[in-house]
Amino acid sequence: MIAIGAIPAALALVAAALVAAAPARAQSHHSQPSMVGGWGETAITPEVRAAAAFAVPRLPQRHARLKRIDAARQQVVAGMNYEIDLTLTDRTRWRVRVWSKLDRTMALASAARLGRTPKGH
Repeated sequence: MIAIGAIPAALALVAAALVAAAPARAQSHHSQPSMVGGWGETAITPEVRAAAAFAVPRLPQRHARLKRIDAARQQVVAGMNYEIDLTLTDRTRWRVRVWSKLDRTMALASAARLGRTPKGH
């Protein structure tokens, strides 16, 4: 049996083990190292692109396609949360949050419309 006071220490050890066991990723000058539980800027990686591709068909603008990814952040959880600002082909801008679970499935956690980009952008 684990004493209640030992639970935070045990959780910290598990989190540290998960981070240590995660595959190393190349860091670009746009990336910051991820901290368990904290949000950090990230480069537009294949994982970010996959999360954006997952989110776009689940938005109300079903006829629009992904035009570009404007920014991305990530948060280490049981898996990874990606918060992605994107622009669609109909010029609407969205901030989506996609949870990439440990079993490699994804879920759209939230989507907020940010407005429209001006013509020509």
